Amino acid sequence: MAPISLKKKRTMLRLAWPDEGPALSALAMLSKAHWGYDTDFMNRCRDELTITQGKIGRERVRVAEVGGKVAGFASMAVLGGKAEVGDIFVHPKFMSSGIGHLLINDLLQYALRHGISSVHVEADPNAKDFYTKQGFSQCGEAPSGSIAGRMLPLMEMNF
Repeated sequence: MAPISLKKKRTMLRLAWPDEGPALSALAMLSKAHWGYDTDFMNRCRDELTITQGKIGRERVRVAEVGGKVAGFASMAVLGGKAEVGDIFVHPKFMSSGIGHLLINDLLQYALRHGISSVHVEADPNAKDFYTKQGFSQCGEAPSGSIAGRMLPLMEMNF
């Protein structure tokens, strides 16, 4: 499937709505499944990919809309002078369209404006190249919260 061009579509970033968790959770599952993970793997990730109203209230959760349709979302928790990207998910039909870049750039700009010195993310191995292209470096590995024995690249950007 060819990515959708953003050139003729109105693109907007906004804060997530408190009742948007189920729709964002479904998008996270769809986006993750795009990488070919089997049903068992996806079922074990479900809790970790669930976006709750509490998460929307606690974290910075941003939604990208293209032509009035949700194309992706990102979340970031801020603790002291550091931030942790929790999610960046793009609908498969919008992958490679620049939505992921818009979302991560929005989070990084927020971090810079608020004096945050370091941003981390436990990345899916399939997303490591995306984060590298955005200026992150791998600084280690972290265990998956869903899959025992699976290690995730720990990515970091310092300002």
